Amino acid sequence: MISESTSPASRKQLRKLERSSAKAAGRSSIRAFMTFVSTTGLMATVALPSYGFSPEITAVAGLTVDNELVQISAPSQGLAVATVRAVEFSRGNYEPADVEDFAEQPRVSSYTGPLAEDYLARPRFTEITSSNIMQAAAELVGTPYVYGGRTPAGFDCSGFTLFVYAQFGVKLPHSVYQQAKLGKKIPLSEAVPGDLVIFNDFSHNGIYAGGGNFFHSPQPGDRVKLAPIFTERYHIIRVADVANY
Repeated sequence: MISESTSPASRKQLRKLERSSAKAAGRSSIRAFMTFVSTTGLMATVALPSYGFSPEITAVAGLTVDNELVQISAPSQGLAVATVRAVEFSRGNYEPADVEDFAEQPRVSSYTGPLAEDYLARPRFTEITSSNIMQAAAELVGTPYVYGGRTPAGFDCSGFTLFVYAQFGVKLPHSVYQQAKLGKKIPLSEAVPGDLVIFNDFSHNGIYAGGGNFFHSPQPGDRVKLAPIFTERYHIIRVADVANY
């Protein structure tokens, strides 16, 4: 008869067995942690469209053409995936414009009527009155400012006054300074519609219209208009005897 006997494990073998079990448990914990991180990252990626884009806020901000920006696709494996439609961002319902839309459109593209020289030879008006000068000036309202211009195709400031007075047979030089020196300075209290308004630095002039207003051709991009005299630094010049009626 053969008897079987099992010798007890030594302490060295027990310690080795414990270390092996601890290593196996550590590797299992690491795998579980990595699996958790990967799953969380995947879920965050799927959720990004909903956190990173709010169609309602974007639509309310007025930066889109419409507020139908997101549509939900068919569910896939239990997840509803949001797909963003193509969005054209704009300021409200902005319509693109051509360069021509911003170009200055002259009131008269070409002028073939009488020139200042023609009026000097044959004046249009026989009487120099305030009402006649106001009529001649008002007829030119809307003419675009053109540097050096002296016809209804375009005026600068002194070209405008030159053309108006030419219709009365009065010849004025094409210069604010020279027009000022040609006439007589009078007190504002004695000014009548039709006198010249001259800025003190000779940078601008126009035709006095009474009540603190004047007809003038202001600056590039603007047009002949009746407007308040926008500075107190001016004086009145009379270049002809104007009958105030």
